[in-house]
Amino acid sequence: FGAPGQSQPGQFGAPGQSLPGQFGAPGQSQPGQSGAPGQFGAPGQSLPGQFGAPGQSQPGQFGAPGQSQPGQFGAPGQPPQHAQYASQGADVAQAAQQAAQAAIQNAQVKAQAEKEVQQRAQADALAQAQALAGAQAAQAHAHAQALAVQAQSQPGADPGADDLSQAQADAQAIAAAQAASLAELQAQAHAHAQAHAQAQADAQAQAVAHAQAAAAYAQEQAQNMMMAQQQAAAQAAAHAAAQQAAEQQRMQQFQREEAMRSAKQRREDSVRDAAARKDAEAKLKCHLHKKPNSKCKFCKRHLEFIEEQKTAEAGAASTGQSARSAEKENFRPAGPLEIVNTKTYGFSTLLQTHVVESAHFKALISHESFEQMIEEMHQFVESIEPYMTNSNTTPSAMFACLYRLFTMGIDSRQLRRLMENPDNPYIRCVGFLFVRFGLPPDHLWNWLGEYVLDDEELRPAKDSEWRTTIGEFVEGLLSQDKYYSTVLPRLPMSTKRQLEIKLAPIPQSRKRSRSNLAFLDVYREPGVKVQVQGDGEWLAATTLELVEDAPTRIKVMVRMENDDSEKIVNMGRIILADKRYEKTAGRMPRGRSRSKDRDGTDWARDKGKTDKELVEEMRRIDRDKAVCASGKEYARKPVGYKAACALPREQ
Repeated sequence: FGAPGQSQPGQFGAPGQSLPGQFGAPGQSQPGQSGAPGQFGAPGQSLPGQFGAPGQSQPGQFGAPGQSQPGQFGAPGQPPQHAQYASQGADVAQAAQQAAQAAIQNAQVKAQAEKEVQQRAQADALAQAQALAGAQAAQAHAHAQALAVQAQSQPGADPGADDLSQAQADAQAIAAAQAASLAELQAQAHAHAQAHAQAQADAQAQAVAHAQAAAAYAQEQAQNMMMAQQQAAAQAAAHAAAQQAAEQQRMQQFQREEAMRSAKQRREDSVRDAAARKDAEAKLKCHLHKKPNSKCKFCKRHLEFIEEQKTAEAGAASTGQSARSAEKENFRPAGPLEIVNTKTYGFSTLLQTHVVESAHFKALISHESFEQMIEEMHQFVESIEPYMTNSNTTPSAMFACLYRLFTMGIDSRQLRRLMENPDNPYIRCVGFLFVRFGLPPDHLWNWLGEYVLDDEELRPAKDSEWRTTIGEFVEGLLSQDKYYSTVLPRLPMSTKRQLEIKLAPIPQSRKRSRSNLAFLDVYREPGVKVQVQGDGEWLAATTLELVEDAPTRIKVMVRMENDDSEKIVNMGRIILADKRYEKTAGRMPRGRSRSKDRDGTDWARDKGKTDKELVEEMRRIDRDKAVCASGKEYARKPVGYKAACALPREQ
């Protein structure tokens, strides 16, 4: 059996430390079998990845309050635009609550499994300790018996009672020590099991509390999101309702304005139809007889025209249609324009060559639409001169665009858009030049007559200090034969004399128009007695309304007292005749100054000179300029006919 110091130290002891002497000290018996703290973990480290501390447990599922799925719920300031997502918050809250319950159940299952593992480990440790104690007791008993047998088997030895007693005492001491060690191990295992169970309970409680907090936070966020979505849906509905109401209001306003505009347009067209009929009748009137002569072919043609007019008017009255729709189309046509010269478009050969060979015109070839040309003129036309500054060969942007409009073939509607452009006076000048260069001479007044009293300001160039008006620009196109150094298409003498008759009263009408601006409030009132200039005579009428469609060409609709017809006249061809306003001084619009003429004439009430007197005066001045000289001009070379036609009227 060996000496006590050599008795099988590796059979019953621990793998590395059991019974280094005989049976091992009680403080060294099996420290690694009965559940070391490293197997179950300290309370602060138990399963940190599964349950973890409240600040680290599954942040991706529930998230911290500042990081909880901002992409799904969104901030309250950015709610979704549709009401169909209003239930999304409730669904998310329910899903979060279910996930929290599942996490709680999972934690409980894992805690139960750990508890069972703990109990099994404790039972195994206790059984092993009991087996070890029994084995050690059996070993001690066997050792004692071996000593007794050895003592008996030696004849020369006297087995003393002391040795046997000592062996028994040692065996009992060892057994007592083993029992104490076993009791201590059991107490340690029990204490450690209780500590581990408490740690597991704390971890489980923390996991449950965190899951409940996450579920509550998710539910709160879902409720907030639901409220935000409902508020956003209400705001969107209110905004849509407001937009719909505003759109309806705009539509109603547009319909009212369109109806008023259509009514005014019909009235203007009827007035223009009457004027066109009157002009046509004047053209067909016999130039030989004041009274119709039945034997004169001109008188017969005039009478036939009058009969046709009466028949047409009777037919229009019965059908309710316009009596002169054809005349209306001729006056304000809506179809293609009649260009006199489709080869040069009224340009001189030199100017046409310069324009066609210019780089700007070559770039304009790619512009195929009228809107592109409008944009081009808005961007580049900054002067009304035919050539660029300090150049006699490079055409200006205005004339390059003008020639491109001729080659495009615009219609009358687009030409009206040019002449009535509200944003850029240079674009209007392009339209006026188009009429002067391209259209027949007998159509010039029908197209340009209403613009000679337009008072919109015009600068020859954007950086020019000198300024004029659109009306004076149009008057110059109708009265002169040259545009700067460029020769304008020549007018027949008959057309030129007719234009002189129409242009002679224009300076006086322009003064009257400026004076009448102080009485706009008076002309807005219906029933005001006025006098209207027409065909060299002043006729009594009463006002109906003020036509302000074009702010620079304000007109008045009146009812004539002689034939009870309606007529639209410019402010320069009307004077106040109502005694109620004899002493009314009037009020000028802001930015304008009202003053009488140098000779003290009140043009708002004074008729001034007659048209006949003005025509005779203009022609007399022209004759005097042609044959007379004064001052140092007495030795001047006589001006030829062409040069005289090219000079301005005042020269």
